[in-house]
Amino acid sequence: MAYPAGKLAAFLAAPDEGARRYLIEVEGGEAGVVSVRDPWLKGPYLELLAVLPPFQNQGIGSSVLDWLERAARAQAARNLWVCASSFNAGALRFYERQGFVRVGELPGLVTDGFDEILLRKFPLASR
Repeated sequence: MAYPAGKLAAFLAAPDEGARRYLIEVEGGEAGVVSVRDPWLKGPYLELLAVLPPFQNQGIGSSVLDWLERAARAQAARNLWVCASSFNAGALRFYERQGFVRVGELPGLVTDGFDEILLRKFPLASR
């Protein structure tokens, strides 16, 4: 979404008791970041999944979602949640391929003139 680096760094550094933030590392190098808000509507909300361009299309995003789903099931969560901007067709396709279903629209939440699409993965059954 082309956030300025300083704005993203400030978001990640800001204290927030309701969110857990993680660095994605690949072979000792920084590959991206994850922020998860939990609890949120009977399951975790993935509020940020950002993979740096050199590491995209390598299965890292799918691995993060697998990890998050395993952790959610271990806590007996019923849902996984994520939002993607209406203009971000690639993200929407990615989440839908991962089993998420569109459940709502949030007009103008992040950017005027665009909707945020709320997606839910349910049920989270033991595998």
